[in-house]
Amino acid sequence: MRISIAVVAVALLLAGVAPATAATDFGDTPITLHATGTPLMDILTVLSEKSGLNIVASTDVETREISIHLTNTPAEEALNLIVRAAGLGYERIGNSVLVAPQQQLTQETGFSSYVIEIQYADAFELVPLIEKVADRVAADPGGNRLVVVATPGMIDQIRSIITDLDVPPVQIMLETEVIEVSTDRMMELGIDWNKIMQQTVIFAEPGRAVGEWLDRVPPEDSGYGELPEEMPFVGRGLEMESIYRQAMALEVALDLLEQEGGAKVLSNSKLATLNNRTAEIHIGDVIPYTVSNLTTGGVMELRVEKERVGVAVSVTPRVAGDGHITVMVEPSVSTIVGFRGPQDEIPWTKERTAKTQVRVMDGQTFVIAGLLSEDETETISKVPLLGDIPILGYLFRHTATQVKRSDLLIKITPRIIP
Repeated sequence: MRISIAVVAVALLLAGVAPATAATDFGDTPITLHATGTPLMDILTVLSEKSGLNIVASTDVETREISIHLTNTPAEEALNLIVRAAGLGYERIGNSVLVAPQQQLTQETGFSSYVIEIQYADAFELVPLIEKVADRVAADPGGNRLVVVATPGMIDQIRSIITDLDVPPVQIMLETEVIEVSTDRMMELGIDWNKIMQQTVIFAEPGRAVGEWLDRVPPEDSGYGELPEEMPFVGRGLEMESIYRQAMALEVALDLLEQEGGAKVLSNSKLATLNNRTAEIHIGDVIPYTVSNLTTGGVMELRVEKERVGVAVSVTPRVAGDGHITVMVEPSVSTIVGFRGPQDEIPWTKERTAKTQVRVMDGQTFVIAGLLSEDETETISKVPLLGDIPILGYLFRHTATQVKRSDLLIKITPRIIP
């Protein structure tokens, strides 16, 4: 008699809950349930009626009773708690739920083949992820599709995973400028490179008059020690908005060096790439050379190899949800300094590399520097004819060694393309 009264109490408590109209509404349907020593099958029946979900139970469910007290609990959470309290498990297949002991749920039956169309993601990249759910997964090389052999329960999980992953990717515009700076020329112009690379800024009060101060009008110039007028002032966005920042001194120094021939822009490019995809820039040459190899049959085999030299920049951006962009940058600079091998056919290269990862706001510029280089050039001047005389010719020659020191600057500005 106690059991039947409890079942009536459950039904009355759930009477005010409207049934779910679709399987997608099931998880959010609020459930209020209080029962003591009630057969599990009766509770699942009421839960099915009020949630709109089909519930199929094994024979093990009929002999179990539970006590439960839930108030305004989402139906998905309520089902999970009820089944776990009874020491069972469940598997959701579309708009239906199978409740049974866990060992029975692991026995997979009803395998079928399914073809899933992929719109935005790469089907081949999804295969390792889907293999966590189903073992037999393959990508269609003739189209962006997945072929999956799975049970109905597994295919529902796979479709749900693909729905979350198959979304339009974010695109990022990478504005990259590569500048070679002569450090020797900087010293001639009196520029301290160490201080410049601190990226110092100049601050100025907003105007000279009291009225200008109250109106928060940015100044037209910064008075003593001012930077060029074309460098604008930008508000710092403080509480009083009374401080304005002038452009970085690094920009001024680079402009001066470019005008005086001490800096050279090697590349000024804009590349669009997808989120978490690598974009590469190469400025230089690809030098072919041949390598000989004697095979086991005594035949001389010639193979053409290629050596890429110059400036290469590899940039991989990753967008965060708060407007920041994490950028991984791998710059390298390589030059040929000589040749090696039996016939001097293999190029000998010198390389400068770096690898860093920074986090910046959308549209914020950052600079990578420090790829220093030192090239030594030997120039021989001689008197015609006399300079070629053995031994005595050294008296009519002049040898000059010139050392050129340079630094490579890489300016990168990532922007999210709307």
